[in-house]
Amino acid sequence: MPERELDFDLTFRDFQFLQGYMARRIFAKHRLQRGFALLGVVLCGVLLGTAIMVNVRPYRALAFSSQALPYPLSFYVLLIVILIAAIFALIPAVRLRLKMLRMQVSDDGPLLGATKLRVEEDGIAIDRGLMKAKYLWGALQGVEIAKKALVLPIDNGIGLIIPAAAFASDAERYEFAAAIAKRLEKQPHIAALSPRSPFPP
Repeated sequence: MPERELDFDLTFRDFQFLQGYMARRIFAKHRLQRGFALLGVVLCGVLLGTAIMVNVRPYRALAFSSQALPYPLSFYVLLIVILIAAIFALIPAVRLRLKMLRMQVSDDGPLLGATKLRVEEDGIAIDRGLMKAKYLWGALQGVEIAKKALVLPIDNGIGLIIPAAAFASDAERYEFAAAIAKRLEKQPHIAALSPRSPFPP
């Protein structure tokens, strides 16, 4: 008997709040990188505005004209330099965006590491030492193979992954996928979501 039990309805608004809160939490831990990224975006905006102003009044480039770089060549060179600088100003923001996924999980956390997966009568059980989870068959939307990994979608943008390294051969991978697909065929909603088999017969 549990010490305490809660019943509640988790809505999309709750999920949206969680995503926003966790994003702010990540940014709070990486204020310096966020500051550089924001500064780069602002600088990029300023440079693009400058490029527009130079384009509207091209005679401003006369100040940069010389015998070696006469007008209108000086105008084009000035515009190219400004646009290249705008691109480089976005590098901190792009780097931060590429690191976002790595910032969300740690190697010693409960979401990564040694995993034991069990196929049970009523669903799939996951054990990672610090975390145990169970997905009933009705929660899974299908089974797909992508880059030799098995993906089991549980919602539009979330799913389980069984990496290619979990299988000794392609035959074992396809056999496992077929066994999962058979279990899911008994679920009425799977036919509508997966009209064709995602792996070869």
